[in-house]
Amino acid sequence: MRLALYRALRIAGLATLCILIVACSPRFDWRTIKNDAQGYAVMFPSKPQLIERSITYQKTSLKQTLEFAKVDEDVFAVMTTQIPATIATQITLVEQMLQNALLRQANTTQFNLVKDAASQIGPSGQVKQVTQDYYLHLPENKKVMRVRWLIRPAANDSVNLYQISVIRTGQSSQLESVLNQENITIFFDEFRPN
Repeated sequence: MRLALYRALRIAGLATLCILIVACSPRFDWRTIKNDAQGYAVMFPSKPQLIERSITYQKTSLKQTLEFAKVDEDVFAVMTTQIPATIATQITLVEQMLQNALLRQANTTQFNLVKDAASQIGPSGQVKQVTQDYYLHLPENKKVMRVRWLIRPAANDSVNLYQISVIRTGQSSQLESVLNQENITIFFDEFRPN
């Protein structure tokens, strides 16, 4: 009888310990990722994945790299589009093409809200580049998105166009409050192109 009681208490104790360990595990496991090939450093909230593809702009193939991390339903992403020197003067047209593609995917014609922002360039204490953050409602997925674009020179007179974004579950009435939470602000503030 005592042995059975001892085993029951031991099992209950182990179960409680497991629940406490799971409950105490951090949801966000921040880590700095330095992507030298794409020319940036960023803090991701979990281990990121990397995928590559090519897109076409006026018969020129552009390499795109997407590095992203998921935490629950939230997606933190940095997409880099490499613009070769031969069309570097058309960077704003490429940026407009990517923005229009995003608007089509969101099934809308304009970005809902705009917020002035600044992005750190290089290591701590260096110059900040002024930019704007856009907020989108993605009604089909019941999600909201915050996105920022940055343009930075790269090697051999080429240019990198960065799209930094976070997608999370939320409603259009909550756009700004849902997308300005501390964990999202950390991700945007800690993105540093070289």
